[in-house]
Amino acid sequence: MKCLGIALMLCFATSSALAADVKTRPANLPKNYAATTGEELDLVTGQIAVRLREQYGNRLAGLFIERDQRQIVVRLTGDEPVAPEKHRVGDGELQVVFEPNAEHTVGELNQVMTNSAEKIAEALPTAHARYVDERTGEIVIAVAPDPVLETKREALAEALGVPVRIVVEDPAVPQPATR
Repeated sequence: MKCLGIALMLCFATSSALAADVKTRPANLPKNYAATTGEELDLVTGQIAVRLREQYGNRLAGLFIERDQRQIVVRLTGDEPVAPEKHRVGDGELQVVFEPNAEHTVGELNQVMTNSAEKIAEALPTAHARYVDERTGEIVIAVAPDPVLETKREALAEALGVPVRIVVEDPAVPQPATR
C-alpha cells in the first residue's frame, strides 16, 4: 500500500513539474503546428491546475477537469466564495469554477488515509488499493468481493471520521492469501 502511495505522489510531482515547464506548446512540436481544440485545452490545463493547487493549497478539497464542459472545478473548504475565472484557449474559453464548503482538504484526507493504514487493513483485510477521490471528497478503498462490505464501510467511516467509499474489484496484482 505504501508503494502505491509513493507511486501516486511521484506521478503528481512529475506531472506538476512537467506542466509548469509547458509554455504554449510542447518543445518537440514544429513551430507551425496547430493544435486541435482538445490538445490546446490539454496544453493550458496543466499550468492552470499547478497554479490553483499552489494558490489554494490550504483550502483545496479537490480539483478536476470536465473536458466536455471546458471547465476546471475547484472544491474548497470554508464558506468564502471565489469568483470564477475565464481563460482564452484557441477560439474558445476555459472556465475555472469554485465550489466552497467542502468538509476536508485533499491533504487532510491523504493524512487520514496514511495514518489509518492499520485500521483500514484491520477493517478490510482484502483491501488492495486506496486513493482520495477529489470529485467527491471520499477515501476510496478497493477490495476483493466480500458479503458484509456495507457494514464494514460504515464502521470504517465512523472510525476514520471522514467519508469512505469501497469499490469491489479484483486486484491488478494477485495478492497472497490471507490467513
